Amino acid sequence: MNDFVILAKIMKELKEQTIRFLKIAEKHNLCFKRSKCDFNMEEIPILEVVVGKEQVKMEQEKIKAVKEWKTLMKVKDVESFL
Repeated sequence: MNDFVILAKIMKELKEQTIRFLKIAEKHNLCFKRSKCDFNMEEIPILEVVVGKEQVKMEQEKIKAVKEWKTLMKVKDVESFL
């Protein structure tokens, strides 16, 4: 299993939900490598987007080429692009 995300609006709620999740995982003999776990993150990349405080945005690396695209100045360039 990969990518468990625990969301909460306040830190106290996050801690409670994390402890609850880990107890359920332990009950079902699920183990996690601490080196592969991230806690208390304000943004997380998941499913090719970055989810953060009240926002979802594209990963910057995914849109880098589009942002750096030069503006087409000639009609012929636009026609060849289309």
